[in-house]
Amino acid sequence: MVIKRLLAFGIDLMIIIVIENVLFLTTYIIKSQFTMQFFSALMITLLLCKDCINGQSFGKRVMKLQVVDSNTEENISAVRHIVRNLFLPLWCIEILILMISKKKRIGDYIAKTKVISNHASVGKIQLDKNTLFVILLCFIVIFLLMFILFNLIDSPILQLLF
Repeated sequence: MVIKRLLAFGIDLMIIIVIENVLFLTTYIIKSQFTMQFFSALMITLLLCKDCINGQSFGKRVMKLQVVDSNTEENISAVRHIVRNLFLPLWCIEILILMISKKKRIGDYIAKTKVISNHASVGKIQLDKNTLFVILLCFIVIFLLMFILFNLIDSPILQLLF
């Protein structure tokens, strides 16, 4: 299971990297700081929201895995998926904890989730309107927060302070 999880994460990461490299190449050609901040915010948002649809990212879907509540094994909210993925920047530690525990990473412990094999989840993705609305709202809020943060980091006032 650990190997399948690592492969799923690798697939997700490669997809995000390919998307971002294409976008950053565009940014390099345009030479715009605004687009660089926009695409950086998009990359982080994609990473945090990657499992929000049915508890599966593209990599988890390919590997037939699903993130569920650790007690009930039911789907969890988009917010819990995002909380679970907040620890991905600590990926070295996350992988180490996953290798030691053989079941969970830090994000799983914090969000009270687990990853299960789910061969039945390979079919059609089903989303109701409320779930889709929450996912879109979370995506937009995270994206805007990241974008504002990147703008603040590059602001002349902040650079004068440091």
